[in-house]
Amino acid sequence: MSDPEGPTDQPPLHQPGGDAEQAREMVERVIDEYNARLLAARRDPGRYAPDVVAGWRTARVQAVDDLDRLHTADGDQTVQIALAYAARLKELKAT
Repeated sequence: MSDPEGPTDQPPLHQPGGDAEQAREMVERVIDEYNARLLAARRDPGRYAPDVVAGWRTARVQAVDDLDRLHTADGDQTVQIALAYAARLKELKAT
């Protein structure tokens, strides 16, 4: 009989320990990056296109929501959030 939720021989994505702390740190670093960009846009209103600034605002709100979601996320969700925000931080730092 097969498991309707998938194979059980797959190890969980998370490891015991600091996954939640690492995820929180990644999300907070991304929020900090968006905050810095939004502050720069406020200080120099003509420098950035309005749609770019609006995108930063939207992404920041999503990051805050994901930070809140970490309080109830299971281990695998926590790891997924950490990985997504690590990639986003890398992308933000490259631009």
